[in-house]
Parts: sequence; C-alpha cells; structure tokens
Amino acid sequence: MKRTTLFIALAIIALSILAYFITNKKNAGDSDKYFISTEMESNERLKALNLNGISEDASYILDTTKLSFPAKNNEMKNEGYNADPKREWVIKLIKVNGEDFNKNDIAKLFDYEWRTKYPSTIYGYSVKNHRWSFADASDAPDYFNKIEIAINLLDTYNAESLDHYQKKLEGYITELQKRSKKFSDKLQFEKTETTEHAITKAKKIIQLHQEFNLDAIVILQAKQPFKGTSAWDALQSVGLSWGDGDLFHWINTHDYGGDENFSVWTSTAPNYFLPEEVRAGNMNPNDLIFGFSIARSADPENIFEIMVEAAKYCQKRLGGELLNGDGQPFNFDNEKLKLKVFLSKMKQKGIIPGSSDALKFF
Repeated sequence: MKRTTLFIALAIIALSILAYFITNKKNAGDSDKYFISTEMESNERLKALNLNGISEDASYILDTTKLSFPAKNNEMKNEGYNADPKREWVIKLIKVNGEDFNKNDIAKLFDYEWRTKYPSTIYGYSVKNHRWSFADASDAPDYFNKIEIAINLLDTYNAESLDHYQKKLEGYITELQKRSKKFSDKLQFEKTETTEHAITKAKKIIQLHQEFNLDAIVILQAKQPFKGTSAWDALQSVGLSWGDGDLFHWINTHDYGGDENFSVWTSTAPNYFLPEEVRAGNMNPNDLIFGFSIARSADPENIFEIMVEAAKYCQKRLGGELLNGDGQPFNFDNEKLKLKVFLSKMKQKGIIPGSSDALKFF
C-alpha cells in the first residue's frame, strides 16, 4: 500500500471512531454541544453556563496535611524508561557487528503492522545519553546500541490454553526473524526467559491483578434523583474539580501515587457529568459514587477517611443515604477495618500502594 493511501485510510478510520463517540454522547443526552477541550476551554464552558461558582467553601475537608507520603522516593530519579521483567516478557535485540540502531532501523522493524499485530513497548539504550528510553518516540535519540522488546503479560494473556499462548509468544520471535531479513546487518535475538516461564509468570500476574485491582467506594444514594445543579454545586463546594473524563476529582498534587486522590462518578447514564446537560436539567443523578483505586493510592487509609467526610458533606447538602461498595448501609468502622485487612494482604504480596510498580501494574 502506498504511503498516501495508507494515510488516507488511517484518517478515515480515525474520523469514524470520533464520529462514533460523538454520536453516542449525543444519544445519551440529545445534545450536540460536546467536544474535546483544553482546560482553559473547559473553564470557559463552565463560566458560560454559570457553573463555575460555589455557594459555600467547604474545601477545608480536602486537607492534604492529613496525608502521609514517603519521605524520599528513589523511584523519582530520572533514570529513563526500560523494560520491567516483573510484568513483561523481554526480547533483547542487538546487531552482531556491534553497530548502533538508527531511527530508520526502528521504523523498519516496528512499523504500523507490527504495532497492530504484536503489541509491545520498544525500548532503546543510548550510549551517548547513558539511559534507556522509548525507542520509537518522536523525541528519541538518533542512535541506540541495544534494543529491548517488552511484551506486557497482563495485556496479552487471556486465560488461553498453554499451547496457544506459547505459540502467541513465539510468534514475536518468528516475526522478528522474518523482519530481520530486511537488514544487511545480521541481528541477534535473545529471550530473557523461556516462554514456559513467561506463561507461569503471566498466570501469577493475572491472579494478583484480579485479587488487588479493587476500588474503595462510598455511595451517596438518592431517595429521589438529586437535582443536577445542586449536586454539581455540592461537589465543587467541597473542593473537587470537574475535568478529566467529565468526572469530579480531588487532584493529587504530590509526586507519589496516581493522578487523583479520589474521583466522583454516577451510575446514572452516561455515568459522567456533562455541564451542558446539568444546566439544561437533563442530568439529575440517582447517586454519587466516591471512589479510588486502592493499589494506585498514595495514602489509602487517610484518603479514605477524607473521602468519607466529603461524601457526608454532600449528604448534608443533598440528602440521601450512604452505602458501601456492595450497596449495603455504610458503616465507617467496618469499612475501615476491611481496608486495613486488604492493605495488609497487599503488603504480604509485596505490593506498595502508590509505588511506581503499582502504578504500572494497576
């Protein structure tokens, strides 16, 4: 396929996907005013809809001084990006003659077809910069003397039969050997572990992910649907910011843990808060769901306590009943104990909430 034809095809696909999502959002609220926007544009949207103000300031509830972070995190050091053998199957690639790979080599080996059929992350080590980085990034160094292909075992393993998954992994090697014939320089591939060992590791990873990929949840359930503008005002008054994903967030401003301390969404379709729909009176949620990923959280126990206080504030403003994640009446002491036990199990498995490894894994 010629390059021009390929670009046209990709453009058509991209526009089709965009049209699909726009259409679905229109159907959710019969509105044609939804668009992707910058933070400044979003602020202007809220201002134009008179949804940027608050009736009272209760942001003191989101007290960051109550949070505890590691005193010093060695993960923060800017040491580049490289493969993670704990969660990835890694294939090393070198030129037998010892010469470096250049950007053309990377583009030839890992083209659009590769990225589509063989999902992986390509890392390169630059002697000049003395660090690993994403080899196919637009701002990557011009030359690498080592390449690593990292296959995320969590993403590629789908509880398939041993033989089928083994063939899938071996397919990466077969395809690399096929592509290496395009080069005048001889390439050498080295698996860091056998496919059998990678499959065993994949099963353990899946089990850990299923066990610990859990959110801490508090639900404010309405007896009658909350008035959308009142819910919006309560959430902003407590200090939450509307933004990413059309949800409300308590943003994590620390350099440890996930991007949000906790977020708020709803089970009422479309599960997020479009300001145009709220202002028009079309979005009146049956509940407000406060939650965060425990594994990605910088300080799960203290954030949970503050999240509960935020939910209670909204309850005082809006009414309704507090429920736990199972839909049962909320009991703080019970939920706090369940969280403590869960964190203890995580610690036994070597999972540190908010750590770099946890953010990659969950």
